[in-house]
Amino acid sequence: MRRQILSFLETLPATELLKFRAVLNKIIEEKLPSKNGKRKSQRASVKISATANIEREMEFFNKTHKITINDISTEGLSFTTEAPVISNDILSVTFRSPNNGEQKSVNCQAVRVKETHQNSYWEYRVGAKAVDQKTVRAYREMLKNRGRF
Repeated sequence: MRRQILSFLETLPATELLKFRAVLNKIIEEKLPSKNGKRKSQRASVKISATANIEREMEFFNKTHKITINDISTEGLSFTTEAPVISNDILSVTFRSPNNGEQKSVNCQAVRVKETHQNSYWEYRVGAKAVDQKTVRAYREMLKNRGRF
């Protein structure tokens, strides 16, 4: 059957073959697994230096941590840092847009945290989803009321 198809394709003119190739490419893309895994949207691979404030630490001291954003999308971002991040932490990430230098601030929640030991320090690889201001307020309220009955 494959030989019959190939012999038929050899008889077609180049314009028809180009159309046929476009259709085949679409079919192949649909059949292959998604490159995004469970992600809903594409992420742009970047390497941006940024800062992050961890909401859980704001209660005791206002410290800004250096982070490196590895990839970013409208749904969230992933970054590496030396600051200890716990799963479900709310963070406020501030960075400059590489396109126009405009300062951006994103509230996000750590979904996946992977801890690795690098030479003399621990490095945390964090996958975070973007959250709205309402979620941040609810998290702050939870931190205020914890320990109370």
